[in-house]
Amino acid sequence: MRFARGLSGLALATVALGLAACASSSSSPDLAPATQAPGAPVAMAPVAPAPGPLPVGNALSAGDITKALAERKFTYAAPGNKGTVTFYGDGTFEYDQAGKGTGTGIWQASNGKLCQARNPTSWLPKGTPSMCSPITSDGMRLTSGPMQLTPL
Repeated sequence: MRFARGLSGLALATVALGLAACASSSSSPDLAPATQAPGAPVAMAPVAPAPGPLPVGNALSAGDITKALAERKFTYAAPGNKGTVTFYGDGTFEYDQAGKGTGTGIWQASNGKLCQARNPTSWLPKGTPSMCSPITSDGMRLTSGPMQLTPL
């Protein structure tokens, strides 16, 4: 009994030391100091890679479209709609439509086209079917059908 209790104490001590070592870690490799006022506590912000330039052309490959959109936020404008949208590398997107609210959907790049479908929301109770539109870029913004996407 005494031997088992001694092992339990040893195990707890080992766990405690391990937690203390983790708690005293001073930095994480994916964090960088954020801008701060003199004397303010140090704040850490995630480091995101800078997005690459937009491709240019009227016949963009699926790879070019994916590279231009994935993990990037845009303002969008189409007749009767405007807001912001963030495309994720897993084929999903989130948007905030001015005057309506937020929503989500899925996207897919195919050669020369961007396909999107919106999930149901309170103002769009059935969502939308997947629709594919030609996509082009002038290097400053993307145009997919009537929608203009400008990087933020």
